[in-house]
Amino acid sequence: LCGSFLAVAASDAALAEGVQGEGKELVMFTITASNVYGANQIKGATAEAEKLGYKLKVYQNNFSQPEQDAQVQQYLASGAKPAAVIFWPWVADAAINDVRQLARLAPVVQLTQEPNEQSWPFVQAYAGANQILIGATLGETMIKARDAAKAAGMEFKSPGGNLLVFQHPEGEKTGTERMKGFLEATKDAPFNIIHTEYGSNSPETGYEIGSQVLPKYKDQFDFLFVSNQQAANGIIRALKENGIAPGKDVMIVSGDCSGSLDAVKSGETFGTGIQPAAVEGALAVRTAAKLITAGKVEGDVIQMEVEAEAPAVDATPPAKFNYMPHAPAIGADGVANTKIWGYSADEICAG
Repeated sequence: LCGSFLAVAASDAALAEGVQGEGKELVMFTITASNVYGANQIKGATAEAEKLGYKLKVYQNNFSQPEQDAQVQQYLASGAKPAAVIFWPWVADAAINDVRQLARLAPVVQLTQEPNEQSWPFVQAYAGANQILIGATLGETMIKARDAAKAAGMEFKSPGGNLLVFQHPEGEKTGTERMKGFLEATKDAPFNIIHTEYGSNSPETGYEIGSQVLPKYKDQFDFLFVSNQQAANGIIRALKENGIAPGKDVMIVSGDCSGSLDAVKSGETFGTGIQPAAVEGALAVRTAAKLITAGKVEGDVIQMEVEAEAPAVDATPPAKFNYMPHAPAIGADGVANTKIWGYSADEICAG
């Protein structure tokens, strides 16, 4: 056992050559661990910080910008001197003052939501999801869903199929960027979007919003675009209560896989995107460690490839945009065969 422990420790050290933190503090502002995605993100960041020799302090908000604002003020008043700040603004436009003040303390790496023009003067690098890639992956998977539906003899309400969209909260950049990617991926054979409903982001909101919207459009849609699988799980419940069989009467594709993957394995959801929150948290810590070590950013974009095991960390500068890997998963086989940075699809999505 001792030999095994030493081998793991040596392996971690080799992965992190030149970027050890030697006990320095990183601070991370993100969403609550009561959410599957938040829990996995914090888990990945915490594990990576430990590997790289940093102490990570985490502030969690319950999907509330005012709560996050208060947490930032609390941290600023504490007199802490972190080596870097990892910051996921819940509402980017309303968090400009937060990021401005945090930038006076230490370099800021923004997480999950890409910085806008107002925040870039205070942010050194972005680490996290490539939302346009996620939207493009959703579009490509939706095209495969349409092909599968045609092969099964499904008759569409319009030539390309009618699409009902359940999107992120209105104005949230995540949803806006994903739709850009989706529309680009499907432009040569577009779907007919009959309605976009905003705000479904969890099983509860998916069910609540789905229960209100689905009866209005019953018998009018062939496909559902859903922001994430958590929301899709709630919408599936609402579909069944309205006598609509998911995977038969309607084909569903979700943008990312946070939540149970049972519906993907059963075919009720045709496919989803495997967006590993734990890897996103780890990538943010890596990006901060590389920025601290190198003292600068170099290059515009690094898009991490899908790899079964985590690649080594080196002391080269991070790019302006550091994008995490993202993979589609269709059906039970797609779930079973996906592994990213040591995590299976079930570990990535359900925690």
